[in-house]
Parts: sequence; structure tokens; C-alpha cells
Amino acid sequence: MRGSSVAVVGGGIMGVTLAYHLSRQGFNVTVYERGDNLGGLASYMLYEGARLDRFYHTILSSDLSMQRLIEESGVKDRLHFTATKQGFYDNGQIYPFNTPVDFLLFPPLNLFQRFRLGLQVIYAQFESRWEKMDEIPVEDWLVKVSGRGVYNKVWKPLLRAKFDSTSENVPATYIWSRLRRMMGTREGVTSTEMMCYLENGYYTLIEALARRCEAQGVAFHLRAPIEEIVIENGRVAGVRVGGVVEPYDAVISTLASPILANLLPEAPTGFRAMLAKQQYLGVLCPLLILKKQLLPYYVLNITDESIPFTAVVETTNLIDPQHVKGYHLVYLPKYLAPDNEMANWPDEQVKTEWMKHFRRMFPAFNEADIVDFIVQRARYVEPIRPMGTRDEIPPIKTPVERLYMGNTVMIYPELGNGEAVTRFAAKVAEQVIEDAPAWEVKQAV
Repeated sequence: MRGSSVAVVGGGIMGVTLAYHLSRQGFNVTVYERGDNLGGLASYMLYEGARLDRFYHTILSSDLSMQRLIEESGVKDRLHFTATKQGFYDNGQIYPFNTPVDFLLFPPLNLFQRFRLGLQVIYAQFESRWEKMDEIPVEDWLVKVSGRGVYNKVWKPLLRAKFDSTSENVPATYIWSRLRRMMGTREGVTSTEMMCYLENGYYTLIEALARRCEAQGVAFHLRAPIEEIVIENGRVAGVRVGGVVEPYDAVISTLASPILANLLPEAPTGFRAMLAKQQYLGVLCPLLILKKQLLPYYVLNITDESIPFTAVVETTNLIDPQHVKGYHLVYLPKYLAPDNEMANWPDEQVKTEWMKHFRRMFPAFNEADIVDFIVQRARYVEPIRPMGTRDEIPPIKTPVERLYMGNTVMIYPELGNGEAVTRFAAKVAEQVIEDAPAWEVKQAV
């Protein structure tokens, strides 16, 4: 396929992985990214010379696609495995939730409820048909196996954490996928949860892949927002950037669906409408930089619905603090439904509200240990996939000839993590590689 030119729109982990796979097969690839850096949601911020993840990310010990890319890109020596812990904050108390003993002694649930919760986890491992899960409301599925008491105490707060006010129409696939994914990280009879981290975050992989791409001829253009994906006679002709149309044999978009819809004025109306109607959750994710460790847990789940943030994620219980200037990093996320007014809160209002509840949770915390409070936010984070809308998931091959797409809407029923995204990028690349010989034939004619 040497000589076929492909534009990849979006330089997040999906776009860079696509460029890597296609350039290995001899395609001439150009990546356009509107931001100052590659990475998208996996980008970083500099703090006193250290690269910190803007948002927290995990690489599980079972994430083989990610680990393969890490090895191929030459940064395997910067990958570290760590045993992590999690806890629950319930009714003003913190409880560990890691080993079978913790599970059996978990005070918020009685013995029978603990048994039913364990049954739910086991049941998810044996149910292999995600299509079946897609037709069942998540609440119905969880209550049927776990019971109403467990649902109210454990599952409902977790659904609130992930979906804000949109959880009523969520299919069972979301919890089913999460349970199956997380059980892959457990090792041994103690059920220790194993995770991995890259020194300097996800961007270490993105940066290394980009170097490999450039060695294979890929061109990266930063601060280069696409103004239009140009279509002529039903076929992609190129992209318009900086007022100039750049011709390409094919274009692959990795943008969120509504953003892509705005770049396709000549695409079929029905296709554009399907893209435009796709809704996403946003996120408010303040980062608290501390001098000392706050908790022994990587994640503390919160059952108290009066607290605006839905978890306490101390990533330096996974990442060695030596890689972040010795600081301890605590993320306090809140996923936002499209109509949540918190999305418009100024940073100071977020800080005031968040810290009020943080003090209530940790009354003995010494605020002199706070180094900084930095609010990070993003509009398009997690696609909302209500029940009965599978037919609204776009295809890799769009109705526009030689226009392809790959985004987190399309990885359903998997979760929007780096492992699923990189595997789907490989799938998109395979489709392009399969189709490319026909381009050559048509051009020759």
C-alpha cells in the first residue's frame, strides 16, 4: 500500500495508534491535532518540571494490547506493576474492600448481602453474551442477583459516580463489562489487585509511539484544527485546514461524534444526524497535590450522595511518588450529564464546594499539607449508550466512501479505557488495509 495517503483527524491515543499500525504497512500518514500536544484525554500538564496526567488512567495487568504497544514502542523498562487497594466511604467511615476477608467482614452489608454481592461478581464471569446484557436495565440485573439492599448500598452509588443523572436508562452491559475487566487483575488466593503504570503517565506511550511513527514517515501537525472533511461525489477528497484543502486517498476521524458531524457538511443527512445526536458525559476532575499520603487506597468509593465528587483516587498509591517530584496526587472526579450546571462552575466555586466535603470526610487532615488544587475538565469523555440504541453506533466504514471513523462510541460494550481504545484502533487499521487495494484499482482505471 506504499504511496496511499491517509489523514488521521485527532491525535489522541486512538489516532496515534492508528498512525502506528498504518505506517508499518507502508501508508503515508498525516495526523492532525488541534491541541498543543498529542494525547487528548491522555495528555499531561507540567508541574514544577514533572509531567502529571490531567486525568487519572489505569493500565491493568490484563491489558495485553497496551502492554504489547509499550514493548513495541521501546518503553517497557518504564512500566511497573503494583498491588493496589480500594476502599469504601460509607456513613462517615472508611472500610477496606480488597481481600476475601474484607469482603466477608464488610460492615455496610449483612452476611446474606455479602453472599449475594459475591454471587453477582461470579455471575458476570459466566455470562458471555453481551447482546443479552444490552437488553436488560442495569438496575433490574443487579437487583435480581444482588438484591435491593446491596444495590442501594454498593451499586447505586457506583452508577451515580459513573453516569451522574443518566443511569436510569443504562443497560446491564456497563457493570457486566466492568466486573469482567476488573476480575482479570486479580492474582492468587488473596485476590490481590494488580495494576501497572508508566513513568510520566500515558503520555510516555503516546510519545514513544509518535517517535516510532515519525521514523516510519508519519507527519504530525499540532495546533491544526480541521475546518472541514472535504467530500466530492460521495467520496472523501481530503481535509481543509488553515483555509487550504489537503488531498488524501482516505480520511479517518477519531473525533467525538458531534464534533465530526460539524465537519461533514456534504455527508448524507441521516449520517450527520446520527452523529450529532450522540450524547457524552463530561467530567470535572480536580487534582489535589499533597505533601503526604492521604490514604492507603488507590480508589476510595463514596456511597454518600451528598458529596459532589464520587471517588477519591490517590494515584500515587499506584505510581511511585519519586516520579512526580515526591508529591502525592489525589483526583476528585465528578462525571457530568450534558445538562449538569456544574460544568459551568468557575474553578473557585468548584474548589470551595469540593473542599467543604473533603474536610467533612477527613476531619483530621492537615490543610498545611496541600500544595495545590488544580481543576481539570473535559466535555466529551464517556458516550451515553441508552438501552435499545445499538443501531445508532456508527460503522467503521461510513456512508462516505473512504471516510472511516473510530471513537469511544464504537467500542461498546467495552469500557472507554486505553486497552479497548488501542484494540479498536487496530481493528480500524485492519479495515483500511483490507480496503486499500481497491483504491489502487480505481485510481489506475
